Amino acid sequence: MSTTYKTPILTSIFYVLGVVTLTGGIVGGVVICIVESLSEGIVLGFASFFAGIIYLGIGQAVDYLARTAHSTDRLCTILETSIMERLRAIENSNSTPVAPPISSSSKMGYYYSTDGTQQGPVDASDLRLLRKDGLVTDDTPVLREGDSQWRRFRDYLALTR
Repeated sequence: MSTTYKTPILTSIFYVLGVVTLTGGIVGGVVICIVESLSEGIVLGFASFFAGIIYLGIGQAVDYLARTAHSTDRLCTILETSIMERLRAIENSNSTPVAPPISSSSKMGYYYSTDGTQQGPVDASDLRLLRKDGLVTDDTPVLREGDSQWRRFRDYLALTR
């Protein structure tokens, strides 16, 4: 993707049409005023003036839309790159998860949340019993001592064995 904006050819065409219509209409209006009649010359001059302004306005609108599309495309590319870099960093940091041995995890304390209330600490065997009894589900939020983020019960491999 190019980072420099290039004015669309359509914008240039409308600008040229606008200038030609403005100057041609004014010149034509003056000629008609001199040769034919003043009122016809004034009408032609005003009609050409407004047509020229419309062409210039359309050129401005095309240019604005093109600039907006260019900026949006650049923003999307920047966001996509940023998101992809972040996902790669997450994948690399989680690429080699190390599961703690069962013996040490059974001694660790776990907290779980039911109805928004934090319960615990309990050890792994008690938490597995709570799961077996249906008091804890696979989606129950669980926090292992030493961790900073709550995860679901099913996310702890040591608990689901």
